[in-house]
Amino acid sequence: MPVLMESPPLPDLPERLLARLWQQQAARQREFRTDAGRRVRVLYPGRPGTAAGPDFRDALLEVEGLGLVRGDVELHRRQNDWYAHGHADDPNYNGVVLHAALQLSPDTATRLPNGKPAPTISLAALVNQDKETAADAGADDDDAAAPADDAAAAAAAAAAWSILEQQGWPRPADAAEWGKLLDAAGDARFQQKSGLFRALLLEQSPAQTLYAGLLEALGYRANRQPFLKLAYAAPYAALAREASLAPPGERAAILERRLLRLSGLPLPDGQPAAGRAPAGCRYGPPLAAAEWHCFRVRPANHPRHRIAGAARLLARFIEPSDDDADGSGLVDRLTNLVAAGPPAKLTAALTVAAGPGEKTAAIGPARARDLAVNVVLPFVHARFTAAATAEPDDGIIPSPASSRYHALGRLQDNEVIRETVARLAAPDKIANTARRQQGLLHLHRRLSGGG
Repeated sequence: MPVLMESPPLPDLPERLLARLWQQQAARQREFRTDAGRRVRVLYPGRPGTAAGPDFRDALLEVEGLGLVRGDVELHRRQNDWYAHGHADDPNYNGVVLHAALQLSPDTATRLPNGKPAPTISLAALVNQDKETAADAGADDDDAAAPADDAAAAAAAAAAWSILEQQGWPRPADAAEWGKLLDAAGDARFQQKSGLFRALLLEQSPAQTLYAGLLEALGYRANRQPFLKLAYAAPYAALAREASLAPPGERAAILERRLLRLSGLPLPDGQPAAGRAPAGCRYGPPLAAAEWHCFRVRPANHPRHRIAGAARLLARFIEPSDDDADGSGLVDRLTNLVAAGPPAKLTAALTVAAGPGEKTAAIGPARARDLAVNVVLPFVHARFTAAATAEPDDGIIPSPASSRYHALGRLQDNEVIRETVARLAAPDKIANTARRQQGLLHLHRRLSGGG
């Protein structure tokens, strides 16, 4: 079996520059060779990781003998850094389909945490191809690189559409077809979310379902799972009862202390700890602090900041009856806002301004609109359509929530939307509504192997 020879001495570039070099140059390379001798062509280098885990997510590769391969890519200066950095024992790296390093070790194999091998390639070709780019990793490319860029982008788009077409999403021929496709994909994403809420409503109270959805959405990608676990360690019924026993002006602080205690995160300086839970408030065990991902997370998105926002949001809707009911304050008031419209009122109800001494809103308007689209509207739609066995094949069952969803304007872009637009060679500004942005997210998930 062929193996890679040890790399010759090369500039010891920082990993951040290697990452930029990979992002800019990998798809231009005709091919790479793995340690097993397989040819690898990079069709899409992946989306840069922003939290703990691999450097690039959802890359698309063409691998000799395997065809199209999707997964994560990890970059290192030295191949042995895979073990030095602890990736071999971190489950976040089980999705790595390619390990790329500047300096290779001929006697080293890259093993994933699940025990499977990951193919390894050398990054030397990228450095040797353009020494100036390697040194600067961001300098402007010369005009001769433009055709190579265009060809790489076209190949990546063709490969992506070949995957989508197999799943019933044909490539649009013009702007009108693009609009119809993204509307349909946006409806498919809404239906999936609504269907999940319908299933959860069969197992738990409406208040717990809505509350858990809101907390999970506040976690972003990096902390969705810990926030969801927190929603069950601190169930809505217990929080509502504890808060209802206090004066309205003290409820947000009480909820924040309780959620922080159960999160397992260290308390901020000067933050008093929550006391013993009142009688009748049944809480689960705290999470472990290690479950939270705080690496590369901006202060505004830090779990503690989001927990503060969740506490203040819940305190806004808790009513005296919530201590012995199913949380009618949270569910009924948000449902009424959806029914009454306009969407701006729902956004305002989900926005939480910055507190004393804070620089950023606990839940800003952009995040509030995301909560409306991804949680409140599909939840309300699920309750409205609970009697229906399924959505129609040609669209969503009309409801106040689906009408609000279809009428919502464009939300704030995120890196996944921008990457998907580029990856699919979509027309500029075609995703001009929240529904179409959700459609891009749905197609991205299909490309990533999700349902």
